[in-house]
Amino acid sequence: MKEVFYTIGDFFGLIFNGVEALGNMPNYIYIGVIFVFLVVWTTKMLKHRKDNEEHASS
Repeated sequence: MKEVFYTIGDFFGLIFNGVEALGNMPNYIYIGVIFVFLVVWTTKMLKHRKDNEEHASS
């Protein structure tokens, strides 16, 4: 049973070493994706405002 837990620990150790090697790159990717979504959302909201569809019923 001890070998199973050591194997799982070694596996997660390798994963965390890989994440550590990436550095801040995942954070920059998340920031970029969120920024793009905010820009798209804002442009869609401005388009709806321009077309007077702010409170359109469904």
